[in-house]
Amino acid sequence: MRHFKAIHQQDVPQLITELSARGDEQKLNVQTVCGLLMAMYTGLRDTSIRGAQWKEIDFDSMLWTVSGDRMKSGREHQVPLPTQALAALRELEAITYIDPDSFVFASRGKNGYLSENTFRVALHRLGHKVTVHGMRSLITDVLSEREWNPDWIEKQLDHQEKNKVRAAYLRTKFLPQREKMMQWFADWCE
Repeated sequence: MRHFKAIHQQDVPQLITELSARGDEQKLNVQTVCGLLMAMYTGLRDTSIRGAQWKEIDFDSMLWTVSGDRMKSGREHQVPLPTQALAALRELEAITYIDPDSFVFASRGKNGYLSENTFRVALHRLGHKVTVHGMRSLITDVLSEREWNPDWIEKQLDHQEKNKVRAAYLRTKFLPQREKMMQWFADWCE
C-alpha cells in the first residue's frame, strides 16, 4: 500500500490561517481554498471533491451526498458538513452557482472543474509538501488519538469493512455520530 505524505498535526493551524486569508494576502483562488477546506473538513477524496455539483449539497441538512459513480467504493456516500465547511461553501456559492447542475469547484479546465493536481500544487505553493489524500491520514490519526469510534471514522472515509460477515450486517451510516465527530474535528483544526 502506498502511503501519502500527510500534514503534521502541529501545522494544521498555520494551514487554516493561510486558507482564511482574503484579498491580496490570499495566493489561491476561492475554488481551490474551498476545495482544500472540504478535504480537511470531510475526508473526501480529491476526485469526489473536484467534481461536486451544487445539487449534492444540502445546506439545510448540513449534508453532502456524493453519487456512487463518483466514489471509489462505487456506493453513494453521505458526508456531514461542519459549520466551517458550510461557511466556505456559502462563500463559493456566490461565485460558482449557476443552477443545481453547475460545478461547485468550477474552472475553465476541460472538465469544467478544477484539474487533478490543483490541490496538491496549491499545498506546495503554501509551503506544505504534502498530498491532499494525506488529509485522510490526518483525520484518522487525530480522531483515533482522541478515541473516537473507529467504525465512525471508517464510515466517514467510506472505507470498506474487511470482515465480510460484519459488512453484511453493519449497514448503518452513523450520520448523527459522524456529524458530531466531524464538527469536533473542524473545531480542532481551528
